[in-house]
Amino acid sequence: MFVGRVVEIYPARETFATQSEQPALPELRRRLLQRWRGALSAGDERFIRTSPNRDEIETRYGYLQRIRFVVSEVLAGPQVREVYTVATSCGYRFEPGLDYLVNSLRDGDRYRTGACSGTALVGADEAVEDLKALRAWKAGAPLAPRIYGRIDPADLRPDATVRLIGERETRTVRLGADGRFSLDGLDKAKYRLQVEDARGAGEREINLAILGCFEATPWFSDGWHIAGSPTRLAPPLVDEPPAELLVPHKQ
Repeated sequence: MFVGRVVEIYPARETFATQSEQPALPELRRRLLQRWRGALSAGDERFIRTSPNRDEIETRYGYLQRIRFVVSEVLAGPQVREVYTVATSCGYRFEPGLDYLVNSLRDGDRYRTGACSGTALVGADEAVEDLKALRAWKAGAPLAPRIYGRIDPADLRPDATVRLIGERETRTVRLGADGRFSLDGLDKAKYRLQVEDARGAGEREINLAILGCFEATPWFSDGWHIAGSPTRLAPPLVDEPPAELLVPHKQ
């Protein structure tokens, strides 16, 4: 996890339009192998050369983008200066010159992030909350466990209620006008988060005994459901190669 400013996006999104028009799949495979030489594992390269599906290349390869950063703050894990995402709805759409809180995972010889990873613009509400917790943890004074989140305005009704049920207490939280809520100062224990309105109710168990915090995203579709992003903080890793050793060659 780090804070960084985007300084390069490669390839540009316009490249994919030309790529999709390429009639010869062997040529597309050749270009991908050349483009990402040094960033793909041996298994990745074998898959691209010998994919059993002869009509297409997996999205994660055909629409792969490399995002490079000038990193201003490392919050957890090793130093990472570039991540990979896909230029589809499953990826995260970065913009040059903007600052982001990036949450990335190691994927073979590269680090990846996506739309559901917790990556966000610095200054966005979700990033502000995560940065507060991450900086406290890094300073050796982690915040008490907490659960926070937001109901999308499209799903929000005036009678909507968010309730947290634990072994020792039950809390009902007042929702903000934009559907945001926060439950702070919680114990390291198991809880049930409930959302309810006149249309029905739904709940999710959240185990704060192993999580630093939990960002909940309640949504309604034939009933209430609660998606979410847990944060598990671990000591920084020291046995991984620096990101500059993983830089692929361009075409």
